[in-house]
Amino acid sequence: MSRRVADRPEDAPGVRRQAGDLELARRHAPVIHFDLAEPFLPDLVGYAVVRRPGPSPTFDRYLDLRIPGGGRAEAVIEYALWYDWDIQHLYELEHAWAYLGAAGELVHAEGSWHGEPIPLLRDGRVSSEAGRPVAYAQPGKHALSADPLLFAAHDGYRELVRREAEDRAGGGLLTGGLVAGALRASARRNSLIRAYLHTRAFAPTFRFERRWDGADANLVSIEELAEAAPRRLRAELARLASDRDRRRIWAVLLDLGDTLMDETSEEKDPTETTQRAELFPGAADVVRWLRRSGYLVGLVADTRPGSARNVLRQHGIFEMFDTLVISEELGTSKPDPAMFLAAFRAFGLRRSETDRVVMVGNRLDRDIRGANALGIVSVLVRHNDRYPAESSDPGDQPTHTIAAISELETLLRRLG
Repeated sequence: MSRRVADRPEDAPGVRRQAGDLELARRHAPVIHFDLAEPFLPDLVGYAVVRRPGPSPTFDRYLDLRIPGGGRAEAVIEYALWYDWDIQHLYELEHAWAYLGAAGELVHAEGSWHGEPIPLLRDGRVSSEAGRPVAYAQPGKHALSADPLLFAAHDGYRELVRREAEDRAGGGLLTGGLVAGALRASARRNSLIRAYLHTRAFAPTFRFERRWDGADANLVSIEELAEAAPRRLRAELARLASDRDRRRIWAVLLDLGDTLMDETSEEKDPTETTQRAELFPGAADVVRWLRRSGYLVGLVADTRPGSARNVLRQHGIFEMFDTLVISEELGTSKPDPAMFLAAFRAFGLRRSETDRVVMVGNRLDRDIRGANALGIVSVLVRHNDRYPAESSDPGDQPTHTIAAISELETLLRRLG
């Protein structure tokens, strides 16, 4: 994502609007190739024509109009590529710059690369199509490159790109740049954003065959983009809140031992921290399904601090959890309400919304009692008979009972 934006982009010294600027910007608008699986394309493109050296109107850099290798451009067109979403945030702003010669021809081009401008050059030449910059967007994150091979140049970087688009989908509200001071991030807003982005996670194909043409985009002045940006974000947040209100269940809390993990398989070190353990059949698939389905996912477990992380990482599902509430880290254990309310705080949920949350565990006296006391929907899972399945205490009666964690998907589909 591009960095700081000028407080008043129209006041950037190098920007002096002239008749025909829109036509000039459209003539040199960038062409960007996206991954075939990419879920998010630019929604608006702000433009400014810079004709004398000065700070960029929307990026933390100085545009001196110099061309690498010598010479000076007559003008630079800055394109602020606004996305309502990237795979980890609500809103993203990327950039392309077209440097024009005396005859209005494209002589140099640059794109934004994780907060830095980089040349859009291939074999020493401007990567262009009919006088327009050409770039390739990183799947999910949209950083620009002149060469699509960069994103899969070696296995390590290819895996990083994949993890950011798939395993690490979800994040929060960005509050800087064009929207600085207009919106405030909060746990509640961020949880709405994370839950939505979980549903948009994707595995990149690394086939950049989806051509986006900036000349056909909604081109607006930088000033119009700055005005529209906060309004667009508020509309997206309102849409997410409305969509969630229509759902019966918003979040799922899971116990670890004998719920996801088979306690009889644990391998512990001398500190009693679990190093390795097996999950029950279907457990990892259920966690992935919860995430893809737009639930917030939390672990609420009475265990050593390292045990949960070791086991979840072992099975590749650590990053599927939005929060981990661990008894030894919190200094208490279930059924203490503090265990469950810590997850609520992480999700930005209110005490009045406990009936929108499901707690799944294997113990009546801890998981079920604690959930029931707060009005959380309680689900008892019975993988074995290590703990009692019945209690005379009304507070220990589960709302639902399942025979295995693999049955949770069916139950949640029924609950809606």
